[in-house]
Amino acid sequence: MIDMVRDSKAIATVEAYVQAYYNRLTDSKIADRLHLDLSQLKDAVNHADAAEGEKANLGLAVKYLAPETLLFLEGLQDNLDNEGILAAIKAFNALYENKKEFVNVKLTSAVPLTAEQKTRIMDKLKKRVGEATFFVTEVVDPSVMGGVRLESENHYFDNTIATKLKEMKRHILQD
Repeated sequence: MIDMVRDSKAIATVEAYVQAYYNRLTDSKIADRLHLDLSQLKDAVNHADAAEGEKANLGLAVKYLAPETLLFLEGLQDNLDNEGILAAIKAFNALYENKKEFVNVKLTSAVPLTAEQKTRIMDKLKKRVGEATFFVTEVVDPSVMGGVRLESENHYFDNTIATKLKEMKRHILQD
């Protein structure tokens, strides 16, 4: 007999893990690779003929996965059966396919930022860019003296003291 309560708790645990893992990704290339690997893994699991007692050859499928994908799967711990893997793939793909744009952002500041500061900065960027998945790399660079600089493939915002001083110097020398 199937334990539906245990199964629904396991699925909820898997979905929470996938959401947390997805939110911690730092680069869209990693998300792309995970999406590709997980889709191939899903095919391997689904193509096993359960009616004939055939099990998915997960050992062979796992052999060709990227290290990032293996780390993702390691986090599933007790849910590494076919149902757990398929639930994780479904949850990851739903997150991945829901976002239309992926933006790699380099966030530079003079000192490490608090979680609240990062959230405020990213909220403002999201208003400018629109709906997207942001992969943020934080850089601490004391030479900016203060403020922040955001750089991505298509967006640049520099509100650092170093840049403001350079602009002031340029204006003074022009006069």
